[in-house]
Amino acid sequence: MMKSWARKFSHKKGACGFVPTLGAMHEGHGSLIRRAQRENDRVVVSVFVNPCQFRKNQYLRYPRNLEADALLSSREGADVLFAPSARQMYPNGFNSDSSVVMPGMFKRIQSQKLGWHYRAVLVVVLKLFGIVGPDRAYFGLKDPHQLALIEKMVEDFDLPVMIRPCPTMRERDGLAFSSRNALLSPDERKAASVIYRALRLGRDEIVLHEGQKRQKSVSKVISRMEAMISASRLARAERIEIVDAATLLPLGKDSRTAMIHVSVRVGSQRLTDNLRFKLKK
Repeated sequence: MMKSWARKFSHKKGACGFVPTLGAMHEGHGSLIRRAQRENDRVVVSVFVNPCQFRKNQYLRYPRNLEADALLSSREGADVLFAPSARQMYPNGFNSDSSVVMPGMFKRIQSQKLGWHYRAVLVVVLKLFGIVGPDRAYFGLKDPHQLALIEKMVEDFDLPVMIRPCPTMRERDGLAFSSRNALLSPDERKAASVIYRALRLGRDEIVLHEGQKRQKSVSKVISRMEAMISASRLARAERIEIVDAATLLPLGKDSRTAMIHVSVRVGSQRLTDNLRFKLKK
């Protein structure tokens, strides 16, 4: 059905915007759909909880509410909601040998031993691009590693789709909108607000001490951020990295924009976030 719609639309004038999601949609997804709706003649939203990018217990626990997703998509102006089953996406089962391998990029971003996860993401995104045939695809900046890999895949394989990065949307206390937030207990949700506070602390410290040797100041900043996060008994920093936002490599003397990326364990949930900011010239 989706391929038939895409082929039919491809013969008409106008562009197709695409917003791929895992469902459990929220305001962050809504902002992506609104931008896609402004920039295209038709908008397709997909909802697919890809079993290959989750550990089994995480996959089973992932929140699902297709009816609510459909309502949000329609309200924000999407024309089509594409919600395939795992059997439809992988009719012969998922072949682990089918992967988009970019070892150079994986090495550069040091993907936190999540190479299996990102390879599965790239496979399903490539399949979705082939099914939907979009002119533009919209991704949030909340997961910069995923975004960088998708952009590299599109470049390396000359895929006819433009990737549109979009700002991270946040709740009132700064916590980035995420489907995983729904899995937090009230106490865990309250504790999770430390993530954005730690990001802002890191940004302010980097800017304040920018005249010092960068690598020395970066290690101090990371230690202060870890201390702030660990002060909450329900949160634990798994990884904090401060890199050049353009290259995802360590900050250098020529870096103009920095990114602090954090991975924090709150209860049983692993939450990620990042903050980008300009450096003094």
